[in-house]
Amino acid sequence: MHFSANHSRKKESKFEFTVNTKLGFAKLKQTGNVPLNGNVNGADVLFTLPLGSKWNLASGIGYLEYDANPSIAGNTASIKNSYLHIPVQFSSDFAIFNNEKPENQKIFFTVGLGVYANSLLKQELETVTGNSSVKNQGWNFGFSSQIGAKFILTDALNIGIGFEGQSDFTKMKKDGNEQKLENLNAVYFKMGFKF
Repeated sequence: MHFSANHSRKKESKFEFTVNTKLGFAKLKQTGNVPLNGNVNGADVLFTLPLGSKWNLASGIGYLEYDANPSIAGNTASIKNSYLHIPVQFSSDFAIFNNEKPENQKIFFTVGLGVYANSLLKQELETVTGNSSVKNQGWNFGFSSQIGAKFILTDALNIGIGFEGQSDFTKMKKDGNEQKLENLNAVYFKMGFKF
């Protein structure tokens, strides 16, 4: 029993390095245009620090792309936004099988909440009449949430899968143009390395 408690404490004290990839859909709201539905994909690299026995704090840096095909003057166009993404997330893991000993639990239900900052690094517009791009279109902030499952493969390696939602609560503003991403819904796949 004494060994088991020490083993559990040792696992909780480790830092974790996580790669989080995501694929889904979002809605772009931009000045002078109707809301535009498009695809999103991206990845975050996070460092996680345990906060007590249940909660974790993770932060890092990520990259997110938004792609859509609006109609401009009757012609189909292509728009691509590239974002720098800086998340801060609080998460917790809950054992699915409560009758297992803590050191034997391998599957967890995961929930997370957080905030993030986005910077629009580049917006590219491609039409039949030509291409254009603008860079550094400002910063904004939003909320995020996650729900999923985590699978412990070894003491040093785990994987996770689930759903992530994001929505900007401020707009990026530059040169009279305002925009934000709303209703981002994505499937995520995580790989975590403890050290």
